[in-house]
Amino acid sequence: MVRLTGARLAALCGAVFIATAGLAPDLARAQNYPTGPVKVMVPFGAGGATDIIGRVVADQLQQNLGQPFTVENRTGAAGQIAAAAFARVPPDGATLLFTTAAPITVAPQMVEKPQYDPRKDFVPVALMALQPIWLVVNAKSPHKSLADVVKFAKANPGKLTYGSPGVGSEPHLIAEAVFREAGIQATHVPFRGGGAVVPALLGDQIALAALSTASIASGIKGDTLRALAGSMPKREPDFPNVPTFAELGYKNATIVPWWGMMAVAGTPQPIVSKLTQELEKVAKTPAVRDRLKATFVQVHFGGPAEFNKLLDFETKWYGDIIRAGGFKLGR
Repeated sequence: MVRLTGARLAALCGAVFIATAGLAPDLARAQNYPTGPVKVMVPFGAGGATDIIGRVVADQLQQNLGQPFTVENRTGAAGQIAAAAFARVPPDGATLLFTTAAPITVAPQMVEKPQYDPRKDFVPVALMALQPIWLVVNAKSPHKSLADVVKFAKANPGKLTYGSPGVGSEPHLIAEAVFREAGIQATHVPFRGGGAVVPALLGDQIALAALSTASIASGIKGDTLRALAGSMPKREPDFPNVPTFAELGYKNATIVPWWGMMAVAGTPQPIVSKLTQELEKVAKTPAVRDRLKATFVQVHFGGPAEFNKLLDFETKWYGDIIRAGGFKLGR
C-alpha cells in the first residue's frame, strides 16, 4: 500500500485542481449552451434533401433548446465552399455544419489542393439519417434486371449510358463501384442534381440512372421507373422485391450515404457532448421521424465513435473508386 504524506497529498490535490480547473469554464458553457443564436451551415441549395433534413433537425433543436437555430445555404464545388468557410469559424458551437459525405470524404480527394482537411478541421457530432442509392431504368426498358444491364454492356462495349446527380456525387461513385466489380464500362452523363436525371431517363436519353430513394420513390410507385438493385446491406421494407447489390454478387458496392452534424475542431468537448445528446433526442422525436419518413429518409442516430469509424471507412472506399477512375471535379 502506498502511503501519502501530507506534502504528497497536498501536491496530488493541487494537480487534480489544476487539471479540473481548466475544464470548469467549458463545463459551465456546456451547461448553458446555447446562449444565443446558432447557425447551421448547409453546403447545398435550398429545397434539396440536405436542406430539408437540416431544417427539420434545426427546427427541433430550436424547440428543445430555446434558442434560434437558423439554416444558411452556401453552395458550390460539391460542398467545398461551405466546408472551407466552416473550417474558419470560431470553435464555440455557435456555427455547425449539417452535411453529406460530399465535402467530407469525397470532394477533397478530387481536387489537387483542398482548402481544408476534413479529418483535422472538423469534429463529428452525430449521424442523423441514411438513404441508399439505387440503379434504376425506365419501366419500359428491355433491361429487367442488373444481370441484363451487365450482359448488354459486355456485348456492346461503350454503348451503356447512365446518369447521376453529378461527377463525384455518391450515386456516381457507387454506380462506378458496381460497374468496376462487374467488369464493365459505362458512359457517365452528369446532371445538375437528381431532379434532372429522371426526365432524361424517362425520355430515353440515358439507359440507366443512379439515384437516391427520394428521387425514385414516386416513379417506382407510379410504375414509370424500375429499380434493379440498391446499395443497402439488406432489402428495404418499402421496396421488398428489389435486391441489394450484395445479393447479386457485388458486395464491395454496399455503402449507404448519410447526413450528419459536425462542429469545428477545437470546440470544447462538453459542448460537443451536449450537442450529441440533444441530437439523439431529436432523432427519437416522433414528429421528426414522421417528417423524414415522408421523404423516404431512414432516421439513424450514431454518436461520434460510430461517425468517426464510418468516415475512416468511407475515405478509403471513395478514394479507391476516385483513383481507379481518375475522377476530378469539373470533369
